Amino acid sequence: MLDIGWQELIILMLIALIVVGPKDLPRIVKTAGQWMGKARGYARDFQRTIEEAADATEIDAVKKEIDEANRELADARRDVSDGAESVKRDVAEGSDSVNKMFSEDVMAPAKGAAAKPNGEAAPAETKDGEGEAPAATAAESAAAPAAAEAAPAAEPQGGSADDTPPARGASA
Repeated sequence: MLDIGWQELIILMLIALIVVGPKDLPRIVKTAGQWMGKARGYARDFQRTIEEAADATEIDAVKKEIDEANRELADARRDVSDGAESVKRDVAEGSDSVNKMFSEDVMAPAKGAAAKPNGEAAPAETKDGEGEAPAATAAESAAAPAAAEAAPAAEPQGGSADDTPPARGASA
């Protein structure tokens, strides 16, 4: 603090002893010690106040960083949610269009198959106006084009044109 060594301290004590006198010297040293203690206490309080202010400033800075991170997280969550909703809509639209195409490809031949090519009659209608077995009709009509496509692909092995069986429903 003041860089006073032992020699300077002894000289100051001798001067104080001569100026104040031996009778009042202990009381003055006690009072000086109390003042020094108070001064050190004030210095400690001041230092703590400065440190608390610095800590409060740091805490405020940390709080601001946390708030900013929370805002960024909320923005990211909203973006992800919007993206997920967009994907859900796209998937729903795609599945709707696939279902529509499937129903048009499968159900259209079923509706047009009132008179079957082999001469069978249309299925009898029930009380509610629907056919006896619309699911069977749809399955049969879906299977019929597949069977028709497979039949021309098969050629007889080494036989003549007379060996081929007649087409279904054709007269011989």
